[in-house]
Amino acid sequence: MFDPPDVAVADRPAAAALDVTAGRWTVVVARDARPVGFRLALQPLPGSAVPPAADVLEAALGAFSEEGTPGFPHGLVLLALQEFAIDRELLRFSPPRNVLLEVPQAMLADEAAAQLLYEVQRHGVRLALRATAGAPPPRDKLALFQYVIDAVGAPKPSAELALLATGAATRAQVDAAFKQGASAVLGWPVEPAAPGSRLQPQQRAVLELIRMVQSDADARDVECAFKGEPLLAYLLLTLANSPAFARGSPVGSLSQAIGLLGYKRLLKWLVLLLVIASKGGRALPAIYAAVARGFTMEGLATAAGLPVNARDESFVVGVFSLLDHVTGHPLAALITERQLPEAINGALLDGSGPYAPYLALAADSDGLGNAPDVRRPAIAPAAVLRAQLHALASTDALQGVV
Repeated sequence: MFDPPDVAVADRPAAAALDVTAGRWTVVVARDARPVGFRLALQPLPGSAVPPAADVLEAALGAFSEEGTPGFPHGLVLLALQEFAIDRELLRFSPPRNVLLEVPQAMLADEAAAQLLYEVQRHGVRLALRATAGAPPPRDKLALFQYVIDAVGAPKPSAELALLATGAATRAQVDAAFKQGASAVLGWPVEPAAPGSRLQPQQRAVLELIRMVQSDADARDVECAFKGEPLLAYLLLTLANSPAFARGSPVGSLSQAIGLLGYKRLLKWLVLLLVIASKGGRALPAIYAAVARGFTMEGLATAAGLPVNARDESFVVGVFSLLDHVTGHPLAALITERQLPEAINGALLDGSGPYAPYLALAADSDGLGNAPDVRRPAIAPAAVLRAQLHALASTDALQGVV
């Protein structure tokens, strides 16, 4: 596995690469509709000096293990360098086995570049081939790769290679890709909630708990409500002791969890419980995306120096912005029926208020929509990218719970 650096990434020369790099991630979903990792596309910011590809990769992987994160992701990490020159410096890149480097098929047309890929692969870096549409990859070079990435409908170039299908716009296209032999798909269609859909009993129970917390109900009443829902009580304690929310000592009781968190932070946990209570085969990718967006918004709020309360509410906004896709229930109905703070309602319903700019910036990194048309906050590019990386690490750490 990846060994974290002895010094903070911010103190290393390669860390400067994050100052001029932007990222955008996509969930990787297996045949059983369970997220198994993510693809992270990295590209230099317009008008900036392009840093060495090895520095970008080293800094990105180092950020996954910085202080405050639950540790390096265990799922598939597919890194795609866009507009960065892949040169011999890449031979010093030594990632863990779950990290793959995506390279474009065009590199194989250049014999010197292909030879470099051979050396990089022999050095221990696992590779994925990004196929060119309509152009079968050269069969004599397929042994370099563990995966091939191609558009939905494209055939597998080799029985030995796993196919990752990309570009599915509907669930029907996802199903077709799997029937054609794809091992996983990159991205998951975001489809509108069905009119008239009903909430599941556990979803209703969590929303009632959210209402109680927002109305400052007695802590004993909140604890009793949890005790009436054994699964939710179990999930609360499981989350309280998970790596993504590590505390100084184990949390052993519901009253302890509620008391330690306080109502403001408990709201954040209840939102996460609502997402987990909504899990179902086809909802899992949307759950992954919602949690990652929530953690991203929390990281952005932290980078902007907002107080703890605002960071927790930012997390709520991020998760709720995709809650209609998780629950299958219209977002407006979910929001207007609950007594959420006005700042949260404004960001979600009409793109107003202090959290709307952070929601727009978080949505830029996942491309899933629901982003208000507002000016983005002035946060340093490295801080934005770190917020994304930390969010992906934290989301990966919760996959065992979800």
